[in-house]
Amino acid sequence: MKNILNRYVFFILAILLSCQSTPHKPDVEKTFSELPEIQSLVRYAKGFDLYQKDGITKVLVYHPELTSIVIGTYYVAGPEVSGRYKTSDNFFISPMDSVALFSATQINAFEKLGVLDHIVGVSEARYLKNPIVKKRIEKGIVKELAGSGDFYVETAMLLNPSVIFYSPYKVIKSHPLEVTGIPLIPFYDYRETNPLARAEWIKFSAVFFGLYQEADSIFNEIVDRYDHYKSLAESVTNRPTVFSDKYFNGQWYIPGGQSYIAQILADAGGDYLWKNDPHKASFPLDYEVVYDKAYNADYWRIVGSFGDIPSYEALKNENGLYQHFKAFKERKVIWCDAEATAYFEKSPLEPHLVLADLIKAFHPELLPDYKPKYYHVLP
Repeated sequence: MKNILNRYVFFILAILLSCQSTPHKPDVEKTFSELPEIQSLVRYAKGFDLYQKDGITKVLVYHPELTSIVIGTYYVAGPEVSGRYKTSDNFFISPMDSVALFSATQINAFEKLGVLDHIVGVSEARYLKNPIVKKRIEKGIVKELAGSGDFYVETAMLLNPSVIFYSPYKVIKSHPLEVTGIPLIPFYDYRETNPLARAEWIKFSAVFFGLYQEADSIFNEIVDRYDHYKSLAESVTNRPTVFSDKYFNGQWYIPGGQSYIAQILADAGGDYLWKNDPHKASFPLDYEVVYDKAYNADYWRIVGSFGDIPSYEALKNENGLYQHFKAFKERKVIWCDAEATAYFEKSPLEPHLVLADLIKAFHPELLPDYKPKYYHVLP
């Protein structure tokens, strides 16, 4: 009887000692909710917020149209911190081992942060311009997981990246790659209407690699340079009128008055003809409506599609009606060759250069020695 009692006491002590040696791990979400209010690290962007405390970053992604609604919450920490908390599907350990990117602008951010080698999957590979990524695609190191509206589920499952960053054009409840079980994180930089807000998404990418400080430094330099160029144009008294884009498939898609394009044209000292329009994105108009408002505009801004020839002759051959615009007659078309400059891939993280290009076009006397990178007035 005594032996049985001793064994029982020993068993109870063993359980108690075991519990003491493996302390209870706190829940990271509860930990954040119990902390005093923390200020977001995001200054301009409306689509996400970042909060940091005790080595953990809380990432919030908002609905692109209803920005008061949170559509994604994620926690990111290095291995030395993450081990102290309960793990969950939305808790990520940085740096990420491998990722798939469905946004070309995010590839540019990865290059600036020095983590291109972590990319193992992309979408629409034929449009990518980054030479390092293109070479890795050719070697089979990077796989294409989506193209022309199709998603390659089997390839994604075989590749099995740690996470897929995707850029949906519509907020939907499900995604074709959800069946893979791979975490999907929305990346909505293109929905930002402020040039600096769009550039600030480099912080979002950086957090998942523990590189927030590096991204913040890069972004602060962008802000300083953008504000410098913007200040040059603030004093201009003559603000030339300008309209944008071209007629396509029976409609002319005009950037809304609250859009990224409208903002940067205004910052460059231009008078955008649709500046009072309430749209945040482009919207369709009939040719006659555009012509009636823009036929006498001083400048015409165009981003050429892949394969477009940047010349007045090519514009006239594309649509003979173009030659009736004053900006065409007076040779004041501001053109960006999207393919040659990798405009869609690089310009979101170089808004200061886009701004300088437009200032050079509208007010060349303000930047006499500046050499444009993206936009130039067609000779």
